[in-house]
Amino acid sequence: MSTYPRSPAGPRMSSGRRQLLRGLAASMPAAALPRLATAGQGFPSRPITIIVPASAGGLLDVYQRFVDKLAAPFLNNQPIIIENRPGANLLLGADAMARQDRGDGYLLTQALQIQVRMPHLQKVRYDALRDLTWIICMVTSPFGIAVRADSPLRSFDDLIAAARARPGEISYGTVGFANGGHLLMEEVARLKGVKFNVIPMKGSADVIQAALGGHVDAMSDSASWSPQVQAGKMRLLVTFSESRLEKFPNVPTATELGVPIVYTSPIGLAGPKNMDPAVVRVLHDAYKRAIDQPAHKDILDKFDLIPGYRDTAGFTEEMRASYEREKAMVARLGLKT
Repeated sequence: MSTYPRSPAGPRMSSGRRQLLRGLAASMPAAALPRLATAGQGFPSRPITIIVPASAGGLLDVYQRFVDKLAAPFLNNQPIIIENRPGANLLLGADAMARQDRGDGYLLTQALQIQVRMPHLQKVRYDALRDLTWIICMVTSPFGIAVRADSPLRSFDDLIAAARARPGEISYGTVGFANGGHLLMEEVARLKGVKFNVIPMKGSADVIQAALGGHVDAMSDSASWSPQVQAGKMRLLVTFSESRLEKFPNVPTATELGVPIVYTSPIGLAGPKNMDPAVVRVLHDAYKRAIDQPAHKDILDKFDLIPGYRDTAGFTEEMRASYEREKAMVARLGLKT
C-alpha cells in the first residue's frame, strides 16, 4: 500500500460549515461533482506504444488494432501505436518489458501464453513471473488444424493416415517453435503414434500464405484460419475447443475424435514490473470498457474468438498457474529448441 505525505495543516473548518457542504454535495447530481484527484488521473498524457510480437496482418495484429480503437476514448483519446516485432518465438514483447527502467505504462506488450512457456524450453532474457505485470486478459483464441480448400486431406483422419503412411513428410506451418499450434501437433503425434514435419514461421499471416500457396500441407494455429475458412479458401479439419464452434458446426473437436486435448490461448495486455497500480487500473478499466462495447463482438465473430476476460488479479494468477502447466507439458513432450 502506498503512503503519501500529509498536506500541511490549514485553518480548521467549523462543524456547521462541514455539515452544510455535505448537504450541498448530497443534493448535487453526480456528474456535477468535481472529480477527486487520484494517482494516475493524468495518464496517459502522450501516445502509448503496444508491441505486437507478430507480423502485421495476422490475428494478433488485427485484433490489437481493433481493440485499441475501442479503448482510445477511455485513454484521453491519446494515440495508441502498434509496433510489430515478429520473430524470436513471439517473445520480443516480453523481452522489451524486462528491459524497461520504469513501468510508466507508455510501453506495453500483448500478453500471450507462449511467454510463460518458452522459459521452460530455452534461455530467455526475462523472468516470466517477476518481469511482467499481467494487466488484463481480453479474449481467448481456440486452436485448430486447417488445410487448403483443394487439399486431398479432407478430414482429421485423412491427416493422420497420411502422416502414418509417410512419417515426417506431412508438413504444417505454425507460429514459431513451441507455440500452442506446435505443442498441439506434438501431442496429437504422440497420442496417434505418427510424426509430422513442423515449419515454424514469424506470424499467422506467414502461416496462412504458406498454406494457401501449397508450401505446407496444413496449418496449426489459433483462429487466424477462420476468415479463410469462411471465404472457402481453406478447410478446417478439427478444433481443440471444448465444444464445436458456432460458426463451424460440422467441424468436430479433438475430444470427439478420441484425442483428449482442449486448448485455448489468452490474448491480453502486459507491462513491465513495478508499474504504478493506479496506471494499471486506468489501463485495465479502459480495455475492460473496450471489450464491453457491442462493436467488440464483431472481431470475436470474425476470428471465432472466445470471451475470456480476467481482471489484473485473476490474469496474474492464471498466468502463474499456466507457467507450471506449461512446464509439465514441455517435460512430457521432451521438447528442445
